[in-house]
Amino acid sequence: MDPSTQSILLELLNFSTSQNQKLYVVGGTLRDNLSRKPDFDLTGKNAAEIGSCFARSLNFTCVPLDNTPGRQTVRVILDQKRHLDFTDLQGKNIEEDLSQRDFTINAMGQLLSDFLSGKTNIIDPFKGREDLKNRKIRVLQGPIFQSDPLRMLRAFRFAATLGFQIDEETLSKISLHKTKLNESAPERIWHELTLFFKTPNTISLLEIMHNCGLLHCLFPISDKTSTFAQYQRLESLLEEPEKAFPEYTEELSASGFLNNQYLLKLSKLLQGMNQNSAITSTEASDGPVVKDWNIRASNAEIKFMDQTLNGARCLTEAYLKENHEPDNSATYELIKMIHEELLASVILFISAFHLIDVALFCNRIFKFYYCQFLPAMDKKPLLNGEDIIHQFHLSPSPLFGKILHCIQKAQVLGSIATREEAIALAEDFIQSQLAGSE
Repeated sequence: MDPSTQSILLELLNFSTSQNQKLYVVGGTLRDNLSRKPDFDLTGKNAAEIGSCFARSLNFTCVPLDNTPGRQTVRVILDQKRHLDFTDLQGKNIEEDLSQRDFTINAMGQLLSDFLSGKTNIIDPFKGREDLKNRKIRVLQGPIFQSDPLRMLRAFRFAATLGFQIDEETLSKISLHKTKLNESAPERIWHELTLFFKTPNTISLLEIMHNCGLLHCLFPISDKTSTFAQYQRLESLLEEPEKAFPEYTEELSASGFLNNQYLLKLSKLLQGMNQNSAITSTEASDGPVVKDWNIRASNAEIKFMDQTLNGARCLTEAYLKENHEPDNSATYELIKMIHEELLASVILFISAFHLIDVALFCNRIFKFYYCQFLPAMDKKPLLNGEDIIHQFHLSPSPLFGKILHCIQKAQVLGSIATREEAIALAEDFIQSQLAGSE
């Protein structure tokens, strides 16, 4: 624990003692402290009120997280990276409180004074320390999953983030109560999913989630074998994308799509829901494919998944239709259509195939994109809308977009390089459009 945090906790201990109130360090705090990953959750009689008063005494920001009578929770924000959560004691004593938690590794407690003194007298009625040592996720006895079905998904999240195994009895209970998961708020489900998929190498846990039936409640995949094989290839690509494309290591490492790996994994499962086969299906809708899924992701996350899924579909169609003769004009149109999420779309597309089969196609896409498309797009346009108005005495209309697209495409393909050539091309294009309309 860093000295600054310890100093604040000592202040808190003095404050709670002056109020004649005991505070306990509980749950994830003890779990993470024993795993050398400090985090701070506290409970006690009227703990939320203690937290609020403590925040006021030191001018910290205090945010209510749960106002439910008897289980109030507040968060005291110490700075941008640190906070303390105070939750009212659930039950008559700490043992009763711990019995209502989810997993044994979270059902441990210790007096704040003992915690700060470094004592080892942890209150551990359900052998959480033993399970922590054995790297085991084990649910407590009682209606734990019935009272909060999201805990079933949280078991997999803990297994993924901690590198633990879920014990067989817990998996049996998940299988028994799996359908209740959809009673949880979509926002909470989404939060657990993002934490799960942000961890690497989730394929083995995904298999277990499928075997106990929980995965089907979220992703009713039509072809599990194909989807899982593609998902495994996707995780391998995401772990070391530079191995697939060694010539573009710098570009791949600098791209933002690596921050959205969890969304690519989710996109692969959504793809498995919406298509019988990502390789052979070329009749998927051009519209959004995520909006009908009952999730509460941000608009930016939904946009990323929609664009990436549609981009992968466009790449699949182009690959299946092409005669393997380089066609820069078609490549330009393909990249222009995808552009913003090209890298993510390519990675998702590749996962549906064996890399060796599509390596030439993808390398040609990347070469055109990095060596021709982006350099040309970075240059000042040879003509803009104002130029077209003054040069051809046209009023703004849909024709403008077509003219600009034609000029930009020619500039990227290298067929024009000067303003004069752009004007001549625009004039020919306008004449052909007028002749066509007649």
